[in-house]
Amino acid sequence: MNSRFAMVILLFAAALNGQQAKPAPSADEVARRAFDVAGGPEWEKARYFAFTFNLDRTDGIRAASFPQRWDRVSGDYRVSGVDPQGKKFDVVVNLKSRAGKATVDGAPVTGDKLTEMLAMATRRFQNDTFWLLMPQKLMDPAIRRAYEGTRDDACSRTFDVLRLTFEPGFGFGPNDVYWAWINRDTGLIEYWDMKLTAVRDDKPVAVTFRDFRRVGGLVISTQREIASKKQVVKLDDLVVSAEPPKGAFD
Repeated sequence: MNSRFAMVILLFAAALNGQQAKPAPSADEVARRAFDVAGGPEWEKARYFAFTFNLDRTDGIRAASFPQRWDRVSGDYRVSGVDPQGKKFDVVVNLKSRAGKATVDGAPVTGDKLTEMLAMATRRFQNDTFWLLMPQKLMDPAIRRAYEGTRDDACSRTFDVLRLTFEPGFGFGPNDVYWAWINRDTGLIEYWDMKLTAVRDDKPVAVTFRDFRRVGGLVISTQREIASKKQVVKLDDLVVSAEPPKGAFD
């Protein structure tokens, strides 16, 4: 009896050691799964994107609105909106050549003002498409990925957490840090925490992803809640297609 009991204990210990020895997933494995769940091979077919980046306050006031179009093959990009002086602007820039044109209240701008507006459009592109296309952007070669283990949310769901940083020279916030929470059951990114160098705050800001939709083969969260800032980012008027419509950048 004693020897049989000892054998059971040894088998249990071996099984427990086997569970403990199971390696954690790599950052690339977690990122690849999230990428595949969000569309995978459909990403290669997704050439043209149109959307409006809206920033709303939770009291119902719209703080900003920027309609945008992007051809990721040609590099053509267009953004419009209202500047801080209340004037309507429209900018078309090629992200590869950095050449472009702009108008303010319908009048063409030139010289230093044009240079300023082209730079502004490039910053809008970098920020807004990063919001739009997370998790597709997880596999971007300029993004560094590190696995930081698992966390549970308030509903006791388990998430794999990736720490995202950027290669030097990438974007206008290369020292920004994001933590993407990937649901272990679904593979969807449902939260991210962000620590932006432009914002003087010791604590990362939490963002909740909501309203997932399949558009042009890609799964995209079209609403992001920032509870601590009393803000909501809405990605409206979303179009994803294999070809840009005629005249999209005229």
